[in-house]
Amino acid sequence: MKTIKITSDNGYLNLTDLPSNCIFNKVITGCGGTTIALFNNENYVIAVPTTELITNKTALLEGGLATITSPEGKEQKVFGLFGSFSYALKKELKEYLASSGIKKIMCTYDKIDALTKLLDSVNYRLLVDEYHVLLKAYSYRSRAINGVLSNFRSYKSYCFLSATPIDADFKPSVLEGVEEYRADWGNNVDTLFVKLEQTNKPYLKAAHIIEAYKKDGYVTVNGDMKSTEAFFFINSVTDIAAILSHCNLKDDEVKIVCADTEANRKKLAGYTISNSRAASKKFTFITSKSFEGADYYSEDALCYVVSNSSNKNTLLDISTDIY
Repeated sequence: MKTIKITSDNGYLNLTDLPSNCIFNKVITGCGGTTIALFNNENYVIAVPTTELITNKTALLEGGLATITSPEGKEQKVFGLFGSFSYALKKELKEYLASSGIKKIMCTYDKIDALTKLLDSVNYRLLVDEYHVLLKAYSYRSRAINGVLSNFRSYKSYCFLSATPIDADFKPSVLEGVEEYRADWGNNVDTLFVKLEQTNKPYLKAAHIIEAYKKDGYVTVNGDMKSTEAFFFINSVTDIAAILSHCNLKDDEVKIVCADTEANRKKLAGYTISNSRAASKKFTFITSKSFEGADYYSEDALCYVVSNSSNKNTLLDISTDIY
């Protein structure tokens, strides 16, 4: 494995481009790996595991063209390819591909196969973002993932990116021999503190945390730091609804990020299903729709990861999901 020395005083990679034809362990989440591909001067296809990640980066709620702005103020047109690949969307994509300027296309894994047939892939770099999902989701998304693995070598270059890469023992055989890089941040790495609390009533515990926030408007951490916002990561809409009901939370107090389906709307009757870009609320509930790669911003929020051993949907891998 090779290392890439990162010189950074702001927590970002600060590279002009990602390394080519490799698996890149960026080590730190939220360090701007996707942002490099979105704003540099290379044509890029950025393949991601969820539609929410595209919404998070582009504000698009359906496929099409968006203009995004970098932290430095640079504007870039990005085409989001997700959901139904309709005739109208395909026409819009072809017009974008035929236009002048640097091209950036964000698509979900399942669209790579069709997209590769529409563009001249040798003129595009490919970023496979949140690479560890290829293994985690293979059992139920094999067709989408096979589309990625059967097309990546046709691009000008490729980079499989993750802060929590797949262990060498489980790496897909098609990636055998692919160079691996690891970011070396020196001493510029914040320590992630995880406090484990075991209880036979995890949702009641979550309710007590919410009640503490409501009582004083905040909770105190380590005796001095105040947190006024709480983010609950829990992969069960049914259980989120139960917590909301138990705590008598109002719609204007909560932000719920989950799949906007008829079944979920029924479970969450009286509450708005939102997305990661929506305005912050005091209590944010996030399902696996937005576990991977989406950015959230808060000055003092605490993250509460809720797992229930009797509900396998809520069980999380501490080496990947928790980070």
